[in-house]
Order: sequence, then structure tokens, then C-alpha cells
Amino acid sequence: MTTTILTHADCDGICAGAVALSKFPDADVFFTKPVSICHDLEHLDSDRIIITDIALTRRDAPEISKLLGEKKEVLYFDHHILPRTIKRQDIIKNTSVFMHEIDTSASELIYRYYQKSIPRERVWIAIYGAIGDYSDDTPFVKERIMNWDRRALFFEVSTIVLGTKNDAFDSYNAKRRIVKTLAMGDNPSDIPGLVNSAKQAVNREFDLYEIIKRKAVTSGKIAYTKDLPSFGFRGPSALFAATARDKPLGLYVHKRDKYVDITMRARITGLKLNELAENAAEEVGGSGGGHAEAAGAKIPLGTFKEFLEKLNRMI
Repeated sequence: MTTTILTHADCDGICAGAVALSKFPDADVFFTKPVSICHDLEHLDSDRIIITDIALTRRDAPEISKLLGEKKEVLYFDHHILPRTIKRQDIIKNTSVFMHEIDTSASELIYRYYQKSIPRERVWIAIYGAIGDYSDDTPFVKERIMNWDRRALFFEVSTIVLGTKNDAFDSYNAKRRIVKTLAMGDNPSDIPGLVNSAKQAVNREFDLYEIIKRKAVTSGKIAYTKDLPSFGFRGPSALFAATARDKPLGLYVHKRDKYVDITMRARITGLKLNELAENAAEEVGGSGGGHAEAAGAKIPLGTFKEFLEKLNRMI
């Protein structure tokens, strides 16, 4: 029976994928994104498909639900808000397993489901993913983190999050190697070169703040940097822009060949960035989403000014 794990390429996705691979060691690990999962599902022919840490966009959700119903077996573990274009019950009826909780990491969800059939120490992977996704305030994680040295756990999380910022570990093949290492019971710091890569990333992050402090511009309640080197730190770049200009919302904006890629971070609580990103992007013909605290958008070329205006109005 063939198994494919579809997961995100960030810390939570890597860790959720590792938990799944610990349960299904012969599975293929495939990294995908919200904007491409519909295409990937359409062309994937596996007996068992595990989907974890992938948000569904409002535009693609109905088609994705239909595709799920056409697969032999789908196991779904996610924590993103389901878009209004799909009903929760539709996903449930088209999946063999459906675990969906907001404010809980995908790593925790999939570990909780398989914890009785994998080694107890794989809970470290669940904790890594939860910390890396700022979702470690759940009762499950708070109870289990007390069993271990949290300083060591945070070190390993930082090794994943920062180490994958360098080119040597940014590729899908390198991240797949991290997934396999974790699934076998080894730690991120056991991977040759990953700790040194993380240290280099820390140095670049401090350099990045100095650049953004000089270059960030403002538009109403928003500060942003546009087409500057982010050194792989798109989230911190957005946050640093807001910090440097004392604005509630920061953006990192990168122009690509056919669209504009936007990362959003806020300095204040209460802004639901996933809703802001989705609504503002759709008004200019794009798409967006993510989490309340961390979101992103993809919009057509030439619409950024209008996007800013709509975003400011929504704030």
C-alpha cells in the first residue's frame, strides 16, 4: 500500500511530516503549499494520502474537497481556519481521518492521533512543531513539556527554524532529510552542519534589522519593505518593518514574475491577519490566508497600491 505525506515546509510542517513518517516509514514525503495543493492532489495517485499543516484557500476549497472524495484513503490533520466556501462536514465525509483544531499545531494533532503506536519520545517532535508555530500554549504541550528539559527542546526548535534559512538546508531535499532524521528518533542538531547554519542565520537576522530600519516605508497604519533581501526571514522582515516605523502591521513584499508575494506580521494582538490577508487579496483578484498571527497573500502585479488601501481600510 503506497502512502504519500503532503505537508508544509516550515517547522510545524516538517515536524508533522516526521511524526507521520514515524508511523509510516515507507511513505513518500512531499512538500506543498496552500496555492498548489489542489494541483498536487489532482496528479497524486497513492493508496493513502496524509495531509497535514496545509491551509485551504477560499477559491480552491470546493475543488479540493471533491478531489479528497475521489482518493482511496485520506487522513487530514490541520489547524487553519476552514474557508467559508466549504463546509466542515464536506471534508469529514471525504476523509478517513479528520483532525482539525484552531490554535493547535499540526504536529500535536498528528502525534495525539498516533501516540499509542509510535515511540513515546516522538512527542519531542510534536513539541518542536508546536513551539516553532507559536502553538505551544495548549494543555497537551504544557503538560508534556514538563517531562523534558525545555532548554534543550527550544535549542532543537531553533536549530530547525533558523538552520533551514540557509541555502544548504532550504531545499525540499534537505528538509526531507530533516524529516527522516526526526522520524528515526534523532535530533535536528545531529544533522551535520545544521547547527552552524542556524548560527549564521542569527547573524543575518540582526543585520537584516539594520537594513530594514533604514529602508522601511509607511502607508497609513502599515509599514513595509519591498524587494529587499530577506535572507529567508520573510516573517521577521515584515515584523521588523512594523517595529522600525512603530506601526501595528508590517509587510514583506516580494515581486515575482507574474504576481506579488506578501508576508504579514502584526505587533499588536487582536488583528486577525488571516482574514485581513484573504479579504484584501480577493478584492484585488488574489488569494491570501494563514493564521491570525501570521499570514500571507499572493496578488496580481500592479495591484499592490490598491491592496494597501483596502488593507488600511480593513484595519
